[in-house]
Amino acid sequence: MQPSLFSGFQKLALTALICMSFLQAVPARADFINGDQLGLYCTSKNPNDEAVCFVYLAGAVDAFTTINLMGEKARGTKWQFCLPDGVSLVHLKAITMTWLERPEANLDLAATLLIWGTIKDA
Repeated sequence: MQPSLFSGFQKLALTALICMSFLQAVPARADFINGDQLGLYCTSKNPNDEAVCFVYLAGAVDAFTTINLMGEKARGTKWQFCLPDGVSLVHLKAITMTWLERPEANLDLAATLLIWGTIKDA
C-alpha cells in the first residue's frame, strides 16, 4: 500500500516544527536599523555605506509618501509632511544627521521614526 501525499505532508510539517523548536527565539522587530546604525552608515567614508544611507533615506521618504497618498485617497486625510521641490538626498542626509546629533535624539529608536521626525521638524 502506497502512503498518501497528505501523510507525507504531515511528516514534513512535523519535522519542520521539531527543527524550529531547536531554534533560539528572537523577538520580532519592525525596524531594520536604528538611529545609531543609520548615523554610522551616513557618516562612513565607505561609498557602499553611503549608498546604504541614501537608499534607506529614499526608501523611508517613499514609504511616507505612499502612506500619505493612501490616507488621502482612502480617508481624505491631510498629508503629514511634504518635501519642498528640489530637496536632494544629499540635503536630506545633511538635515537628518544634524537632527540625529541633537542631545535629545534617541538613537535607539527605529531609523524611520527619526527620519520622520527630521522631516516633520524641517
